[in-house]
Amino acid sequence: MGNQLSGIAPSQILSVEHYFSDLSDFEFDCSLGSTRFFKVARAKCREGLCVVKVFAIQDPSLPLKTYQDQLTEIKNRLAGASNVLPFHFSILADKASLLIRQFVKDNLYDRISTRPFLDIIEKKWIVFQLLSALDQSHSVKVCHGDIKTENVMVTGWNWVLLTDIASFKPAILPEDNPADFNFFFDTSRRRSCYIAPERFLDSRQADQMLSKGVSTAVDPQSKSKDHSLPDMDFVRHQQGNLTPEMDIFSAGCVIAELFNEGNSLFDLSELLSYRNGDFDPSATLSKIEDSNIRELVEQMINKDPKSRLSAAEFMSKYRGIIFPEQFYAFLKKYMSNFAMPPVLTADEKISRIKCDIDQILKELLPTNDVHDISVRDKDGCLVIIVSLLTSCIRSCKYCVSKLTVLELLLKITQHVSDEIILERLLPYMLFLVNDSLPQVRAQALKILSHCLQLVCSMPRSDANIFPEYVLPSLSWLTQDQEVIVRIAYAENIASLAETALKFLEMAQLDYANQENNEDDDSPIQYQGSYDTELQALHELIQRKVVTLLSDPENIVKQTLLENGITQRCVFFGRQKANDVLLSHMITFLNDKQDWQLRGAFFNSIVGVAAYVGWHSLVMLRPLLEQGLSDKGEFVVSKALNAMTCLAELGLLQKPALQELVSEIVPFLCHPNMWIRYGAVGFVAAVART
Repeated sequence: MGNQLSGIAPSQILSVEHYFSDLSDFEFDCSLGSTRFFKVARAKCREGLCVVKVFAIQDPSLPLKTYQDQLTEIKNRLAGASNVLPFHFSILADKASLLIRQFVKDNLYDRISTRPFLDIIEKKWIVFQLLSALDQSHSVKVCHGDIKTENVMVTGWNWVLLTDIASFKPAILPEDNPADFNFFFDTSRRRSCYIAPERFLDSRQADQMLSKGVSTAVDPQSKSKDHSLPDMDFVRHQQGNLTPEMDIFSAGCVIAELFNEGNSLFDLSELLSYRNGDFDPSATLSKIEDSNIRELVEQMINKDPKSRLSAAEFMSKYRGIIFPEQFYAFLKKYMSNFAMPPVLTADEKISRIKCDIDQILKELLPTNDVHDISVRDKDGCLVIIVSLLTSCIRSCKYCVSKLTVLELLLKITQHVSDEIILERLLPYMLFLVNDSLPQVRAQALKILSHCLQLVCSMPRSDANIFPEYVLPSLSWLTQDQEVIVRIAYAENIASLAETALKFLEMAQLDYANQENNEDDDSPIQYQGSYDTELQALHELIQRKVVTLLSDPENIVKQTLLENGITQRCVFFGRQKANDVLLSHMITFLNDKQDWQLRGAFFNSIVGVAAYVGWHSLVMLRPLLEQGLSDKGEFVVSKALNAMTCLAELGLLQKPALQELVSEIVPFLCHPNMWIRYGAVGFVAAVART
């Protein structure tokens, strides 16, 4: 089969979409490239997207019907395997043979180098699933034959699907002719080799096989044979000799690559040298930091197939050592519910997780008290649920689902590490902040603010996450068309500013500590950098606050006054609090139509005055007296309460107190009870001082 295909002139090979002309149920979408063996395309069908692998038929004598029957049998055997994705259909037409399976966007080779990078528990979860896939396959007498990172598919929620079972590829390869390996197995042309060493045949073994009447890929007696192409007699005779131990070796190579930043363990020449005892992979394996993972790989790639345990035995041996108990007791079964038919929509998945969230936390946290926010996920297994949840966000259709996601993110954030919050949750919260639905934007902003408050540490790489990422992503919300969103921003900008300052201080302190260990002059550099970044942060927040203070809707201004006014004063410092906040707040008293806004001014003035000090109260005293003559009884009551608080804090000097008492005593007879209470409170406060 390979001999004829590789000998076809390029002009004879048609484009991949040509082969869809007779397929009524499949619509060509795009080409996914070509290998030496197949042309690959993505197509649309009734169930969704699928991958179509096309083998152009040039030799009618090839036993394609036999291969088709094998694939059908394999599919039937693996019907209950949640981590294996066999070919769902095989179509044998006049012009080509087509293999069809579900489309999965990423394979493990791509996922290793894609942000957010896999953390240690996710890598272990992938290894656990890979071993589960082998166990599921081998238990029904199916061997894969071509396990490599490109054939380990990884969904957006890190569910592993072992795919492209190579029952039609040769089980045995010639050692002294790389053409067979290149044609059938090096489809990516990376030269990486995952093939078990016992699958390569040397000349002595070829003689032995010849004596048994079995054809080999390379006739040791013939030196004139063209070694650039596979031998077809060999291909036809060497099917069906795969063993589970061969798959175990290949999986070991995949695991080594996963834990070695995508660097393969062997290329073809190294594998053959390893087979002959002339190459030691220890140098590469030593880069795997986890000694247990290193030990696992060493056992899986043992040159003696009999020394390799089965997948089930490896899972049992390393239970509680490499793989947390939660993998076995909960996650394996629970996560498979989302992988097996019927396939749930994103909204259905979110609804399911909401129903299960208390049980999830109970199973994965070290205590049964799921409401105790001090309890952390010490094994890190919650990141697996995080991946499942965040993978649904972009596909959500309904508002209720998006709001539910935010509720779940907040609940999970209370138990995960700071790194997970910043790298896994923050991008999706910002994505929802830009949602088309105003309810979602407003709620996402509130959840974002709350979650970021929980962060207590961060890597230096995230030092500028606020000024360069978070705040720019929120900058347009002050001009959002929907009032509900601007209200949410006004409600949370104080918290965001405080958290931004905390992040800046954490980053600069970390920088200073590191630099102090290297250079005695670094504190000066550190201080200069801190001052510059602090000034930039002040200017950025100031622009947003001024915009909100000038909002056309009074409810936005009122919300800004009633939420975190003291925090904003502390953030800006005394001078800017006086210049920026007070100067705008005073104008609110001129709004004669909105008594709630005028009342909010007096509610918030205590926090500002307590921070800026007495010198500002000299300017504020006429405004306080103006409040006593306001036509709104609610405003008068708030003005009296503000004066009482200022007196209790000692911010009003005795001459001022005496003058104010003479003005307020008549209110003791006011017909409004709340005004009388306010007057009594002020007089009592003055008496105490």
